[in-house]
Amino acid sequence: MPKKDTKFKIKDIALKLFNRDGFANVRLQHISDVCGLSLGNIGYHYRTKNDILYALFSDFMEEQKLLLSEFRVLPLFEDFHRFLISNFELQQRYVFFYKDALDLTRLYENISKQYKEHLKWQELQLQGMLIFNEARRALDSKGNQEFTDKMASLLVWASESWISRQAVTGAEEFDRSSYLEMVWFLLKPYFTPIGVEEFENRVIIDAQ
Repeated sequence: MPKKDTKFKIKDIALKLFNRDGFANVRLQHISDVCGLSLGNIGYHYRTKNDILYALFSDFMEEQKLLLSEFRVLPLFEDFHRFLISNFELQQRYVFFYKDALDLTRLYENISKQYKEHLKWQELQLQGMLIFNEARRALDSKGNQEFTDKMASLLVWASESWISRQAVTGAEEFDRSSYLEMVWFLLKPYFTPIGVEEFENRVIIDAQ
């Protein structure tokens, strides 16, 4: 098997195990057993379990950044909705990180730093979305000077904390419609008549 394919297989198996059992409960030997590769073979590509974690986290950050980059080109309501759906699906692929986020950011300084920077970057992209939609009169901040900063922060918080909240409360973490309704609920009080019409005609929140 080519080196690239072997590395991909190791990451893919590790991700599935992390998602199923939690990062702390998976040992390199577990990954080796499921992959059908010796520890030495895995060690050639990833010296430790942490190295696999860093590789997966890097993939995750790049995928989420790409989603935001595509979304910010024309952030109409329907574009924001598509971004939310894609982001939800991405979170499901890396569900272990959201469930273990507090421990991982406490234990790994590099991950903590990168994730904080990424959250800030997300907020900046969403601030741009809010400014754009208020300028085209789909949103009305009602003169609130803190609207853009506070709302962007709330949207990121609501989205990023969804899986951990569902896990703690025992609720269904794959309930996409509830996730979408929760995020949009934050924005609805600021819809103008233009925003209401666009939301009702262009945004569909349905069960999976």
